[in-house]
Amino acid sequence: MAFDPRQEDCLRLVLSAMKRDRIYPLNDAAYIERTMLAYQNDPASLIKTDRDRSFHLVCLATELIDYQMPFLASEDEINKLIERVERYLTEAVRIDEHNWDAKRMLFTVQSQSDDELVKYLLDNRSDVAAEAKRLIDEADDPYAREFANDLGQHPYQRWLASLASRQFIAGQYRCALATVEECLAIAPLDWAGVRHTGMLALAKLEVDRAELQEFRARHALAYQGLVPFAANQPNAQAGSQPLDPWSLIAEMSLAYRAFDYEGATETLREILRLFPHAPQTLFVQAEFPEGMFSRVHIMPGSDDELVVALSEATPLLQEGMGTPDSASFALWIAEHELVQAALSEQDLQMLEQMGGMATGGGA
Repeated sequence: MAFDPRQEDCLRLVLSAMKRDRIYPLNDAAYIERTMLAYQNDPASLIKTDRDRSFHLVCLATELIDYQMPFLASEDEINKLIERVERYLTEAVRIDEHNWDAKRMLFTVQSQSDDELVKYLLDNRSDVAAEAKRLIDEADDPYAREFANDLGQHPYQRWLASLASRQFIAGQYRCALATVEECLAIAPLDWAGVRHTGMLALAKLEVDRAELQEFRARHALAYQGLVPFAANQPNAQAGSQPLDPWSLIAEMSLAYRAFDYEGATETLREILRLFPHAPQTLFVQAEFPEGMFSRVHIMPGSDDELVVALSEATPLLQEGMGTPDSASFALWIAEHELVQAALSEQDLQMLEQMGGMATGGGA
């Protein structure tokens, strides 16, 4: 699960339309369907306020930077896209000073380092929390209360999720884990996917495997949305929560660092079983930019999810890189006999053409 910017933009505009048209109760299915269709045809037809337009600009910026930019080939195309993103976000902040998503994303685009971004997120965290509380305190009608208690809380959750992710990237693993726990305390269902950052941080801290299991058990609500994965795990016990790729990578990393190569191999075997294109993904280990809006929205249990999980696990994969024998975790995975045996001759030729033969944690 992750926040879907277009879905959130649509829901915000539907709720605003209901307030204008005085539609009540708020579960009027026919009205909602008509308004959602209007959004699909022309979102601009529903935008009537600066707040609505401001978030729609965030949605447009997200589509560009999170879902288009990672696949652009030329630097010129990337620079032009970033310029458009900055224009959208600058305008979003100008017309709605309370749009913390836009402020965070704009600073992210313009920041020079992860440490600078972490400081900004820490310095403004209390203001974002205060805005989320203000929405609840000042809600004086059913529409405002609906927004304040749900959609209005999402920017603060995304703020914390972004902070945790950047703390992890900056090597502040205990701080990242503390931020993860803070976010899960206010949003147990975890639409931000911050639990995955928690898993990677635990692995970096080299806890024992029981702590990973305890973390998942303590945050069971956050893991309930992984139903599509369950179908791929026929041996799972009834009522048990299936493992996502972040959890599997964390488990494999802990086993590898404990010199339990048999245990690490068993987890690797499970990853290969669960994901149809895992051999290619594990061999190349492509590194993608962090999502600006939040973690990118992808289908649980899909190959794309493994790609994203491996990219976010780069700090784990690079452990050992630079040693005399280059014995990094990334290399151990890519050169493992299970991965090599699963790659076809056609795969190897294609990967060599792509430069994939020089693998090792996003290299």
